[in-house]
Amino acid sequence: MNKFLSFFDLLGKSSDVKADSRRKHARHRGVNAEVMIGGRIYHLRDWSIGGFAFELPPGVGLQMEDNIQVILKFRLPDDTITVQEQARIVRAENNDVAAKFQPLPPATRRQFERILDSLHTQSFLKSQTA
Repeated sequence: MNKFLSFFDLLGKSSDVKADSRRKHARHRGVNAEVMIGGRIYHLRDWSIGGFAFELPPGVGLQMEDNIQVILKFRLPDDTITVQEQARIVRAENNDVAAKFQPLPPATRRQFERILDSLHTQSFLKSQTA
């Protein structure tokens, strides 16, 4: 799908999908989103259907292989979508943290598809006004 959209330049630069042959899912950056872990809110740096990355302030201790409950909040132009899931820390270097979702139930996958649909629509609309 991303190849199709990028062929027609429907993803645009605001989506900033990062292609990486080692990754199973395309990463999305530049989305107004946050992640809540343990009652604290952090800016979501990038995300995919497989997981997400964010930065922690110094002294907040998450370790590799920690299982965490997360609440992701995506603020879209016409909607705010909240996703609550389990994840596992797969990278924790300095303040840079990455987590992988546990297997997603169908309802959560549909929520992520709604988010992607909104982002693609937004990119398409921007491309038509340029």
